[in-house]
Amino acid sequence: MTVLAGIGAITTLVQVVYLLINDSVICVNQGCSVVESLLRIPPLWFNGAGAFFFLSLLLAAIVARFSPGAQVFLRLLLFSGMAAEGVLVSYQAFVAQTFCSYCLFICFLIIVMNMLAGWRQACLAVLMFATELIIFSLLQFHNPGAGKKSFNIDHGTYAIKRCASPQRQLYLLFSSNCPHCRRVLDLLSTCTRCEVRFNPVQQIDKQVLPDLVPMDSWNPDINTLALKILGIETIPVLIEKRANGMRFIRGESDIMTYLKQNCLDPLPVAGESKDDFFLFDFAGEDECRMDVDCGEQMEPPVNLSDNR
Repeated sequence: MTVLAGIGAITTLVQVVYLLINDSVICVNQGCSVVESLLRIPPLWFNGAGAFFFLSLLLAAIVARFSPGAQVFLRLLLFSGMAAEGVLVSYQAFVAQTFCSYCLFICFLIIVMNMLAGWRQACLAVLMFATELIIFSLLQFHNPGAGKKSFNIDHGTYAIKRCASPQRQLYLLFSSNCPHCRRVLDLLSTCTRCEVRFNPVQQIDKQVLPDLVPMDSWNPDINTLALKILGIETIPVLIEKRANGMRFIRGESDIMTYLKQNCLDPLPVAGESKDDFFLFDFAGEDECRMDVDCGEQMEPPVNLSDNR
């Protein structure tokens, strides 16, 4: 148990240090970013609390070898950790609807330590965890766009790049961890003929789009929900808003081709259809799945100052 507590302490401390240096968490999938964006407190505080918990657990596990009183405190810590993990896992399962691999690893450590603390501790911990899962499964949570308020993708816009006489209105749905999105953003720095709304699927740092002014209020969950409704699991996605509908372009190469033809070149492509209500241009190899990290962190800044 001492070894597992030590592993948990080291893991959370490394995460805290990485957050201090890079302002992002270490995670092997996109679920971490989604869950992180739903926190009401900074991720640094959240991970700092986790590090404090595991350090306390490590100290209690060491002292418990010599003191019966410390064993009681150790069991209480393990039980409280299991209660917290039950809430966090339930929230990911029924609210965020995506899982954070780092969070699941921490949950695994706490479950195993409760198992090692004896059958009574194990039974109580499993009962607590199962009860929280059941309760969460019976509750209905608010979804962006649900209820009386109508769904509007404008509510997911982080910032707008304007031009003097825009010929098209576009929405770019992207992630700050996707290299294909990065290259599209680089190309958009030369855009002169289109108004572009930037709709991230997660919270982003201001340095990602340093030359644009963020909206006072925006919600990245709107963008994630829009893609889920359309059955799209990859980014980047470019949406062209038309008078009679929308056009969706997927993948780095198709989006860049569209931008070069319609937003950068002097003239748009001749013969382009204007009558499609929903037109999907599908791509595949130049996209990032929203639930898998592409493995290349976006490096700010990108010059997206207005070209007038």
